[in-house]
Amino acid sequence: MIKDDRIYQVLLKYNFDLFRGDKNITEYMREHCNQFYCDICDAVKGDNSFLGEDFVNLLKDELGELQDICLIIPEILELNDRGLIKATYEKGFQLFERMKPYFYTRYSWRENGGFYYRIRQGDFRIKAGEDSKEKKMQLFHIKKTLRNRAGAYRYSVAGSPCLYLASDRELAWFECGMPKQFSYCQMLIDEDNDNGLVLVDFSFRPVDVLSSITCWLLNARRQDKKDVDVYYKFLLRYIMIYPIAAACSVKVKDRNTKFVEEYVFPQLFMQWIRETDEFDGVRYKSSLNTNLVDGMGAINIALPVKEYRADGLDRRLAEKISVSDIGYLDVNSDFQKYNDILEKIKDYINGIQMFMNQVPFYGDYMIELTDVCKCVIKTYNALMEGSYQNSELIFSYLDLLYDHASLLYANRDFKIQECINKTEARHRQAIDEEKLKEQFEEFHQLMNQILHKHEVFDFRLCHS
Repeated sequence: MIKDDRIYQVLLKYNFDLFRGDKNITEYMREHCNQFYCDICDAVKGDNSFLGEDFVNLLKDELGELQDICLIIPEILELNDRGLIKATYEKGFQLFERMKPYFYTRYSWRENGGFYYRIRQGDFRIKAGEDSKEKKMQLFHIKKTLRNRAGAYRYSVAGSPCLYLASDRELAWFECGMPKQFSYCQMLIDEDNDNGLVLVDFSFRPVDVLSSITCWLLNARRQDKKDVDVYYKFLLRYIMIYPIAAACSVKVKDRNTKFVEEYVFPQLFMQWIRETDEFDGVRYKSSLNTNLVDGMGAINIALPVKEYRADGLDRRLAEKISVSDIGYLDVNSDFQKYNDILEKIKDYINGIQMFMNQVPFYGDYMIELTDVCKCVIKTYNALMEGSYQNSELIFSYLDLLYDHASLLYANRDFKIQECINKTEARHRQAIDEEKLKEQFEEFHQLMNQILHKHEVFDFRLCHS
C-alpha cells in the first residue's frame, strides 16, 4: 500500500502544527529539527516499496546535508539569544545561500490569476474631490516617510515596510486582527512578461505534496515512463527545505509582547530576500494560532520594500501591482442583515415552548434546541451592537455553535428515541414522532441560514 511507505508516514507527521509551548524558540527548534532528521533516517531504513530504491538512495545521499541544516538552524537562533546579531545574520545568510538550489520558487500569479487582497482598519474610501491615487497608496505598503509606523511582524522588522497580501479576503481579515470596521481592496499583480515577481514558496503541506507525488508516479508507471527523476527531486527538495519552512512557521504564543521570538528566523530570512536580486518575497500559509483559519486553502505573500521611488513606494512593487477601488465594511452593521432570520428563530423558540406546555411528556432535546437558538440570538445581538472586545473569541464561539447545531441535527433520531424511552408508558400514545422530526428540520433550516463554518460574513454583499 502507498500509505505504508515509511517516508510517507514520517512526512505526514510533520504537518506544520508548530507550537513551542513552554520552551523558548531555540530549544523548541533544536528538538524539532533533531527529531525530524532522526525520523527521516529511520524512514529510509524501512519499507518504501512505492517510492522505490532510487528515491531512497537519492535521499540517503543528502542525509549529511539535511543533518547540517537541522544543526545550523538552532545554532543561528542561539546566536541571536546571546545578542550576537552580526554573527546571527552572517550564519543565516550563509545557510540561505547554501539552500538556494532547494527552494521552490514560483511566480506570484500561480493558481489565482494574480489577484490578492489587502485590508486596513479604518475608513479609506475615496470621497468626492480626493486624489484617488493618493488614497489607494494608503492601502499599499507604508511609505518611506512613515516608516516609523512599520511594526515588527512575521516577515518584517520594525521600520522596514513590507507589503502583506492574501489570496482570500477572509484570510486577509483574520491576519489584520479581525477589525470591526475596515477598508479593503483587490490588488492585481501584473505577470504578462518574463519579469514577474518571484517568490520562495513555503506554502506546501505534506498531504498536498504526497498526493501530487502519488499521482505523478502512478501516471508515469501506467504510461511506462522511465524518467521520474523530476518527481523524486521535487519530493527531495520538500524534505530538505522543511526545517527552514518550519522555523518560519511556528505559531506565536503571545502577540502582546514587545519581542516575539517566533519571528526571529522568518525576519532573518526576509532580510536575506531583501538583499538578493533573485527573489521578491515569500509565499506561505497562515500561522495564526486560531482554529478560525484551519483548513483554509488561502495563502499569504510577503513582499519587502527594496528600492524606494520618489513618492515613497517600492519601485518594482508599484510597477507590478495595481490597486482596485476601495471597499468598506462595518462588521457590526453588516450583521443587521440577519434581523429577519433572528425574528424567525424567536418565533421558533416560542413555538417549542408552547408545544412543551401542551404535551404530557418531556423532551430534553427541546431544551437543547432552544438553548442553541437563544445563544445564537444573544451572540448576533452582541455582534450587531459591537458590544464585544475580543473578535477571535466571539467568532470562534460562532464556529462552536455551528458544530453544536450540526451535532444535534445529526443525532435527531437518537434524541427522539430518548424522549420516547423517558416518557411514561401511558403517555407514549400522545407522542407524534413526525411532529418531533419537523421540529428538528425547522431548527436545521434556521441554523443553516445564520451559522456558517469559518465564514463570518459574505464579501459579495459588501459595498464600497
